[in-house]
Parts: sequence; C-alpha cells; structure tokens
Amino acid sequence: MATSRRSGSGSSSRNTRSTSKKTTRSQSSRSSSSRSNSRKNAPVREDTGFAEVVKKFAASKVASPIIFIAAVLLIVGIDLLVSWNKYDLFFKILGIEVLIAVVVWVILTLVFSRKKNTDSEDEYEDEV
Repeated sequence: MATSRRSGSGSSSRNTRSTSKKTTRSQSSRSSSSRSNSRKNAPVREDTGFAEVVKKFAASKVASPIIFIAAVLLIVGIDLLVSWNKYDLFFKILGIEVLIAVVVWVILTLVFSRKKNTDSEDEYEDEV
C-alpha cells in the first residue's frame, strides 16, 4: 500500500505541475496578444540606415550604369576563375557570353517594339 500512496502522491504533484504550466502558457499567450495589438497601433517607422541608402541609390540615375559595370566585372571575374589563366579558353567563354547577350538583346528589342507598336495602334483606333 505504501507504493500506491507514493504513486498517488507523485501523480497529484504531476497534475499540479501540469496545471501550473497551462496557466503560465495561457498568461504568456495573453501577453503576446496584447503585444501584437500594441504593434498594430504603433506608428510606422521610416527606414533608416543601410536600407534607406540602398533605396535612394536604386532611385538615382547613377544606379543603372554602376550596376551594369558591376555585373560585367563579375562575369569577367568568374570567366577568369573558370579558365584558370588559359586565355584562349577565357576568350572563348567570353565570346559565347557576348553572343548570347546580343541575341537576347535583339529578341527583347523586337518583343518590346512590337508591344509598343500595338499599344500605339490601339490609341489611334480609339480616336476614330
């Protein structure tokens, strides 16, 4: 019988522990919900620091040439790493990349010029 009392007392202490854990969990969920409500009502803070600088740079006229130059330097650097100072291989890889870039540029120019022409024709049809 002594063993049954021990198991009973152990289970009752377990029950009180589990209920205390439940109450702390419910209290923490209440406090987190009140925190989320206070965040919703808080004023929106403007970006500061690095994010603001990046946004201003992206909006400037200088951004596109600098990004283009950086992309070209990155591609040439990767080509040099791939070729491992075998200059004939470097120029073959670079030539293939230039041909691909020219083909993509011509295709995009044709697609956007056709789209622009169809848009301008639609404007004339509306005027008639």
